[in-house]
Formats: sequence, C-alpha cells, structure tokens
Amino acid sequence: MSTNPDTRRTFHNELWRSLPSGVLDAMSSTFGMLIAVRVFHLGHVEKSIFLSATSGGLVTSLFVIPLLLRFRSTIARTAAKVQMLGGACMAAAALFPREPWVFILGLSLGLFCFSMQIPLLTQIYRLNYPEAQRGRLYAIAGVTRSASAVGFGFFGGWLIGLSLDNYVWLLWCFAASGFLSGWWTYGLPAVPWETAESADTRLLSALRWVRADRDFRTLLISWMMMGIGNLVMASLFVEYLANPKHGINLPERTVAWVVGVIPVTFRMLSSYHWGLFYDRVGLFMVRSILNVIFAVAILTFFLGQSLTAWCVGMGLWGVANAGGNVTWGLWVTKLAPKHAVAEYMSVHSFLTGFRGLLAPPIAFAAIEVMSFQNLSLICGAFILSASAFITVRARGSDDETRRRLGPGERL
Repeated sequence: MSTNPDTRRTFHNELWRSLPSGVLDAMSSTFGMLIAVRVFHLGHVEKSIFLSATSGGLVTSLFVIPLLLRFRSTIARTAAKVQMLGGACMAAAALFPREPWVFILGLSLGLFCFSMQIPLLTQIYRLNYPEAQRGRLYAIAGVTRSASAVGFGFFGGWLIGLSLDNYVWLLWCFAASGFLSGWWTYGLPAVPWETAESADTRLLSALRWVRADRDFRTLLISWMMMGIGNLVMASLFVEYLANPKHGINLPERTVAWVVGVIPVTFRMLSSYHWGLFYDRVGLFMVRSILNVIFAVAILTFFLGQSLTAWCVGMGLWGVANAGGNVTWGLWVTKLAPKHAVAEYMSVHSFLTGFRGLLAPPIAFAAIEVMSFQNLSLICGAFILSASAFITVRARGSDDETRRRLGPGERL
C-alpha cells in the first residue's frame, strides 16, 4: 500500500467504518423488510417508502455538491454529520418501537441520509487512493463490510428466531451503527475542496457533464437499463419468500439466511477479486460480465421452485453485487477530472436514486397483474440489453475512450 499518510489513514478508517456499514446493509436488504412484513404487517405503500429511501437520498445527492461548493465545507466532516443525522433518525425508531409509522420513517430517513453523502466519499477515494490500487483498497473494505453483514445476518436471524419481539434490539443496533459510521468518517483526512473560484455552484450545475462527456452519457444510459431490471426484482426477494399470500411463507430465520446471509457471504468472498479485476480490465468488459451474472441470478431465483434454486440465485446475485459495488462506487474516477469526481458521482447517484424510487412501486404493481416468473423474464431482458448497448459502444471506441475506461494509471 502507498506510504502516503492520507492514503493509510483513509484505508484504516474505512476498514473500521465498514463494520457498522455492514450492519446497516443487513438492515436495508433483509431485516427492515422482514420486520415490516412479519411484525407490523405493513402494506405496499409503507414497504415502498422503506425500499425507496436509499434511492431518495441518492436523488438528493445531486444538490449536495453545489451546496458544499457554496459553503466551502470540508468533505469528510460534512459526510460524517449527515451520517450521524441518519443515526439519530434510526434512534427515533428504536425509542418508539411499537409505532409502525415511526419505524418506517425513522429507518427510511436514516437510509436516506446515508445514501445522500455517497458522492462525498467517492471524492475522498479519488483524492486519497492511488489509481492503480483504488479498486483493491476499496474492495478490501468491502470484504470487511460484507463479513460484518454476514455476521449480523446470523445474529439477527437467531435473535428474532427466538422471539419476534427481539426486533427492538435490532433497531438499537441499527441506530448505534449509524453513529459509529459517522464517528469513523469524521476521522478521515479533512480534504479541502479544491476548485476554481469561478466554479459553477448552481444546484443543477453537475448535469453539465452529461452533455459534455459522451462516455459518461453512454454509461449512464446503460446503467439505467440495467438498474431498472435489477432493482425491480431486488425489491421482491423478501416479499417473495416471506409474505404468506404468495404461497412460500418461509420461517423468519430461513428468509434471513437465504436473502441476508448467502448473498453477502458470496459478496464477501468475491469482492477482493472484483477489485483486482477492476484495476486490470477495461470498464466496459467488467460491466458487461456483471450484467450477465445479475440476469442469471434473478432468473435462477424466481424461476426456481426450491430452496436450492433460491440459494443458488442469491449466491450468484451476491457475486454480481460484489463487482457491482466496486464498479458503481469507483467508475466515475476513471472519467472525471480530479476536481469534478464528486459532481460526476452526484449525477450517477441521482439517476440511481431516480430508478430506485421507481422500482419498488413498479415491482409491487407488476406482481398484481403478472407472476414473479414473467416479471423476472422481462427484467432479465432489460439487464442483458444493457450489456448489448455498451458492447456496441465499446467496439466503436476511439483511443481516448479506451484510455479512459481501460486498466492502468490515468495520467
């Protein structure tokens, strides 16, 4: 690893921050929905609010960067304060655990805050991690985060398996994790915001890069096609296995294991390898391979009619999610000028959030008129189409595009 003190400090703090982040991952992917379905028996509206919370924060992130430019705040401390606010929202849910609307709003606002500050962290990675090692360092923290999510998945599944009333203790774990994540983020190097005095600080100024950068625009379109298909089906994993009206109705512990533990275990085991792959292979190829794995995973899960098929599907989805996390979090660092990484990422986050807001209501509306199996075929076709789209663009790439999106150090 680099001897740069900022690199070492960033990596150290990110490793520690990955532990509470893994707990929050388990909450957003499994336990939040499981509590909503089994404890409060909430309807589609409330569940859609929870599932859309992360996406809402990503949409809002488009406005975070211009505000930061306007106030000249430090990046790390701004991100930390937003995370601690998220922890406070989750603490409200723990303080009033019998109120379904406080539960939904508290956890949803917590996830909203955590996703809103993602572009700030991406800017820190761009400034403090060397290009040739960025994927590896990011992936190592990702492995720790996945291991934390796996461990908490086992713990949480065991705890609510003893008694559903133990969900209250899970709520306190989520709140504490929010505050701990903010603490470690606060200790990151206080990177000053370096930009020209004439920089555009209008709230929608980051969108100018979509018009100016063709490669950025191409990948955003591809990511939108893939993301719609993937997020629609991901919204239904717990619903499919846990809601009695769909006929499967697995026990809480089994749902937590299949949806919360298996994919995160495979994500943990493959994250480091995807980080190395990202550093050494062109981005177009990485993205195309990931799309194929996502599609196969979704089709296996929803077309299979056995516990084995559900486990295999979740395992493949975890492998794809490992690579997806690395590329989603870092790909803009290959494209953006050094000072504009957070702006590029805010646009990417905004569009991710936009499709994430659409996905849950689309998912729940769709299963009212078609089967899970037919919906999975449609969404799988969307994901594969995204690979075809960027493959065509990659074959027609000029030398500059190949340099920007290929492996190796950017000059």
